[in-house]
Amino acid sequence: MIEIKDVIKYIISIIVIIFVAFLLQTSVFPGLKLASVTPNFLVAITATYGLIRGRTQGMSVGFACGIVLDFFSGYYLGFYALIFLYLGFLSGLFKKWFFGDDFKLPMFLIGIIDIVYGTVIYFIFFFIRGDYSFGFYFMNVIMPEAVYTLIVGIFVYYIILKINTRLDKSQSRSTRRIV
Repeated sequence: MIEIKDVIKYIISIIVIIFVAFLLQTSVFPGLKLASVTPNFLVAITATYGLIRGRTQGMSVGFACGIVLDFFSGYYLGFYALIFLYLGFLSGLFKKWFFGDDFKLPMFLIGIIDIVYGTVIYFIFFFIRGDYSFGFYFMNVIMPEAVYTLIVGIFVYYIILKINTRLDKSQSRSTRRIV
């Protein structure tokens, strides 16, 4: 039986992770640009939670990340929320192949999810408006951002994995006390 105290701890930890990631993405890392791009922490968080917890959690965290982006930098409310929701669903499909100590699948997934995100953003913001230089955008924006996000995603994945492991241990201890 899951206690409400454990659920609240889990929700608060997700809110804090999203808030810190958003602050890092918008205030710290713009000063640390590589190849004129910054890492996308929110994509890394969405992909990580989808992989660790499955489709439902990936979609929930993705929606929350997207809403944060919509409130602070979006043109239309719900636009980024919908994109991140689908990214969380896509990353949650890989949960059955997930092993916590193996870093290859999470890193591959974070890179692929970031490429998908960049491609969707290109088609929605540039292609529809008549900018047909996808090759240039792919090589100069999408790929460098994916590599940078992948490098930062290693640390994001490790931190989120440790936090979830600790929360799962505290939850299992509290359920053993009841039984």
